[in-house]
Formats: sequence, C-alpha cells, structure tokens
Amino acid sequence: MMKTKKPKTKISLQLLFLFTVLVSCNTNKNNIDEGYSINGTIEGVANGKAILAKLDLVTNERVDVDSTEIKNGKFKFYGSLESPYVHTLLINKKSNIHFFLENSNIDIKANINEIENVKIIGSREDSLFRSYKTDDIFERKKGMEIMLKYPDYSFAAFTAYYQFQLYNIHLDTLDIIVNNFKEHVTKSEYYKHLKKLLPSIKRVAISQPAPEFSIPNTEQKLMSLNEFKGKYVLIDFWASWCAPCRATNLELVKIYNRFSNNDFTIIGISVDKDRDRWLNAIKTDKLSWTNLSNLKGWDKVSTAYGVKAVPQNFLIDPTGIIIDKNIEPEDLVEKLENIFSNKKRKS
Repeated sequence: MMKTKKPKTKISLQLLFLFTVLVSCNTNKNNIDEGYSINGTIEGVANGKAILAKLDLVTNERVDVDSTEIKNGKFKFYGSLESPYVHTLLINKKSNIHFFLENSNIDIKANINEIENVKIIGSREDSLFRSYKTDDIFERKKGMEIMLKYPDYSFAAFTAYYQFQLYNIHLDTLDIIVNNFKEHVTKSEYYKHLKKLLPSIKRVAISQPAPEFSIPNTEQKLMSLNEFKGKYVLIDFWASWCAPCRATNLELVKIYNRFSNNDFTIIGISVDKDRDRWLNAIKTDKLSWTNLSNLKGWDKVSTAYGVKAVPQNFLIDPTGIIIDKNIEPEDLVEKLENIFSNKKRKS
C-alpha cells in the first residue's frame, strides 16, 4: 500500500463466515478413527437443534453440512473431511460458534448466555485460530505474522487467502509465503483456492493496468471501463445483502457529491443475483454514480480482480492504472484532496 492501512474491521465482519471445505459429514459412527467427532455441551439450553454449517468459497453461500438434536444440553456430530477448515455451529438458529474443524475428537463447552467464552479442546488448528482475535486475521501486521510464522497450519493458508485480497503485498513476498507452506498444507482446500487466486491478485497489484470489463448497467446497457478514461475512478465491488457495503455506501455518497465535479467518479459493480434487490439498494442508498452488474453473483469480472468477498475497491488513475486498493473512505478523501489540489497548482 501507499501507506500503512487501518485494520479492515468492516470487511472482516463480512468475511468472518466465508469459510468452506470439501467435506463428507454424517452421523454414522463408522470409521471415526479416520474422521472427527464433536461432543458439545451447551449450558442454558435444555433441548433444541444444532446445525454444523460452512460457506462455499466459490459461491459464498452457506451450506448446512449436518444437523442433530440437542438433548439435555448435549449434542454430537460425526464425520470426516479432507483438510482442516473453519465451520460454524448454529445453536437453535440464534447463537453461532466459529471454530476450526479437523479430523480429531473435539469437545465444545459453552454457556448460551456467554457464547463468546466457548471452550474448545482437541483441535490443533483451532488452538492457534483461537489464540488470535478475529480482526487480527485481517490486520496487515498480525496477518503477516500468521502467514510467515505458521507455514505448517491450514489456518495460515486461510489467513493468506484474505490477506492477499486486502493488501498490496509485494509480489516477491506473495511467492515467498505461498512457497513456504508445508506439504500437508498445500493439499488443503484453502491452499488450493489461494493458488487459483494468486494470478488475479498479481494482475491487480498497484501500478498494474485495471482489467477491462463490459457489464450491463441498470438499464441493461453494456458499459466498459475504457469509457471512463481521463478520470480517477473508484471501482467499488459490493452487494445489496452486504451490511458493511451498505454502511460504506453512506460515506461514498458524500465523497462522490464532493468530488464528482472534478475528474472523479465511482463505478459500483454488484455481485448480486436478484435484480430487484440490487435496484432497491441503489435507490435506498441514493447511489447516483454508474452501477453495473451481470447479476450472476461471483463472476468472471470479480474473478479477474481477485475479489472473493465484499466490500473491496480499486482506485484507478486517468490512464487506467491501479493506484490504490481497498482504500478506506477517510483515506480516499485525503488522497483525492491531494490529487486535485496538485492539479490546481499546476494549472
């Protein structure tokens, strides 16, 4: 980055549940030695239902892996998976417990009124995962520590998957991190997705030309990035269902109203699938800039930009070169002030 960034707390809230793994889960006790068992005890809950869930990294949609009854505050899950992955337990569809699941015997104990103080024993990966705060995973310095210090953990590959999207990490450093992972980690789903993501991340590094695209606007007219040459453009990837995106929209509206009379504009690229929901969000948030969407969710455009979670953005100069990425609203204001005050002095 051009300068040290603040922790991406908004995006981390959205990313917290974007975890998946190719997994076969069932309640059959056969072959448990080769799989996992989860023994749960939840104080304050007599009976109910526990759901074991994940989100698919390709679709970013929740997948319910398994479910079981809670009886006298206790429940069990049995299954197997190919590599450690973060899963979520939903207790009576209200309280969530995020944890790293792996093939081992895992004990989970919690009080429904203090679910954040859950105790989990039996998972090597989860012990490391739980030793960091959630925001640490998405903060640059702590994230770099995890990636470099723990190359024998899938948790480190998981961290890299999001760090690579959030920050403009030097290309040599990207390769060092990727090549440093131990062999068993390179067989994990996190690493496989990371390797697929890497070429796109390198293509959209700062100083690289922004990938061209042709996407329908709200009137279903195709528009391309090339049409905006000569302006500073913030390409903002978002979605109507993304709470942090909608909160950021409020700030972006102020910025757009302030700088749009200069050579600055915003292109909103939505990863929505529902046209009505997308249009309603544009109207509600008063997004008067150019709004585009293929209405296919995560598509070839988001893939070209290495975007697998939202919100994310890219600041493009008048020649089409990326000059910043994932810039916070307050930092964007400062940057635009400097750009346009310098232009005035030169004119």
